[in-house]
Amino acid sequence: MRRRAAWFLLAFAGPLVLLTAGTAFFTGSNDISGGSLRRPTTTTVSPTIEPPRALPATPAPVDEPNLADRERERLSRIETTAGTTDPGVADPTTTTTATASGETTTTALPTSTTVAPATTSTTAPPTTTTVAVPASTSTSTSTTTSTSTTTTTAPAPTPPPGAGLRLWDTAWQIAAKANEGAMQEYVNRLAAAGGVGGQNLTGFWFSVVNINQDINTPNGYGHTFGSFSNPDPAYLADVERLIAMASDRGLKVGIVVAWDGPNQFSVEHAKLNTDNAYQYGATIAGQWTRPGFSGRAAIDAWIMGGDTTDDCCGGEHGAVWAEVVRGIKDAQAANGFSGPAILFHTAPGQHLNYVGAPWLDAHAPQTGHCADAGTASAWMRELANTGATIWGNGEMRYEGITWACNGNVPISAQQVRDDVVAMKNLGVMSNFVYGFDPRWNASSPGSVGMSASGVSPGLQLILDEPGLIRAR
Repeated sequence: MRRRAAWFLLAFAGPLVLLTAGTAFFTGSNDISGGSLRRPTTTTVSPTIEPPRALPATPAPVDEPNLADRERERLSRIETTAGTTDPGVADPTTTTTATASGETTTTALPTSTTVAPATTSTTAPPTTTTVAVPASTSTSTSTTTSTSTTTTTAPAPTPPPGAGLRLWDTAWQIAAKANEGAMQEYVNRLAAAGGVGGQNLTGFWFSVVNINQDINTPNGYGHTFGSFSNPDPAYLADVERLIAMASDRGLKVGIVVAWDGPNQFSVEHAKLNTDNAYQYGATIAGQWTRPGFSGRAAIDAWIMGGDTTDDCCGGEHGAVWAEVVRGIKDAQAANGFSGPAILFHTAPGQHLNYVGAPWLDAHAPQTGHCADAGTASAWMRELANTGATIWGNGEMRYEGITWACNGNVPISAQQVRDDVVAMKNLGVMSNFVYGFDPRWNASSPGSVGMSASGVSPGLQLILDEPGLIRAR
């Protein structure tokens, strides 16, 4: 009986003890048989979540005008690409900064820019700055504000002190079109042109072959060129007369040996090639630098190139030009004559062509008729930065030229004057080839933009500018 009572007590008391201990644990009671069985206190900490960071704003795209593509054709074709502006006209897409030396720097701006509150700063390259817009000012994430520039009209830039540039006129077609009387009239009037300080033109550039018509279109004497393999001696004698006339009036000449570009692709159409180039160079130099020809001293430069855009990017025609130059130099050496420089005239925007070519003495790139003074200056600086020797600008905006890229507004006298000033201010060249648009293709160039009483307003403005042009 006692044994049953003991078992009964154990069976009843044991679960009761376990129940009491469990209740103490879950209710936080501190005391079971003197122990300290406390439920651990758990503190839940809410994580701090930072708002997502704004991604960097993407700069607005800037449309850079490709000035090289604007002028793919020669003077016989009218450009339709608009975009360049003249430094004398306020333009919201450019800023013009005059330096202490008088140089003008034009910086392209994007057509729309997201900007912060206005600040004044001076930066070298053009940049686009995008900033966050305060929420209180707009419900959008960004704002586009047109940037305006207040321009104060300043006096036209003046050339820095120092020796002036040698000034040349452009008469590309005189050998191909003019007769003896027209040649003499042009040479006389060019030699007589002068500025108030005694400045005058050094000479003129011309092409041996017709650059705008069939290569065998008769010249002013009725003679045709023939071919590069066998040029007509009568035609070469006509060119010699022109050189002699220039020499008699104290003028120099730059001779483009074979125009390559619209519309006379001399090299591109393989009329002049590696098979006949050496002999052609030797033939013309052999005749025009022979000891018995007193006019040979008037030859200042032999000019390769033209303005084809295919003679670029590695010099596909370089082998031909190298052979022409080799023929010229061999003939000059045989005649005991030296001095004329070997130059290269490019299409616009291809001013880096033939940098480092062993046959080339100096560069005379064309910056063309769509590039304003700021763009032309930038191209010339780029060429100068290669370490290349720059003879001068071989073709810049012609006075009176009217092209779509200039808004079909004729290039003014002031603009051509400012172009020459900009080139002189660079300090990297000593020559400038000027052009009067209707004259380069005229059969009587001495009656176009010049007369017995004087020359065109732009040419006179250039000649009269103190310190800009040197006397020959």
